[in-house]
Amino acid sequence: MSGPLRSFTQTVVLGSKPLRSYLLDIIVSFNQGIEVVEIMGKGKNISRAVTLYNMLLDRLGDSLTLDHVEIGSLLERGRRVSYIKIKVRRL
Repeated sequence: MSGPLRSFTQTVVLGSKPLRSYLLDIIVSFNQGIEVVEIMGKGKNISRAVTLYNMLLDRLGDSLTLDHVEIGSLLERGRRVSYIKIKVRRL
């Protein structure tokens, strides 16, 4: 067998770090060969997920494509929490 298997999808769940930190992480991941990144924002971070996508689009332009957007809700600790999952691909 030749080398370890690499994952070509990465999920970024937004928290309290600055958006520029997530932006840099995603760009570095793309440069290291990750093909697809999922940006997930839950609750109050839904708008931050959309802002992060727009920042990526401004930075990477035509080399980025939007694959899929999923919205829904999860049951966490007995409460419903809304989420958005934005799937982007580097061309």
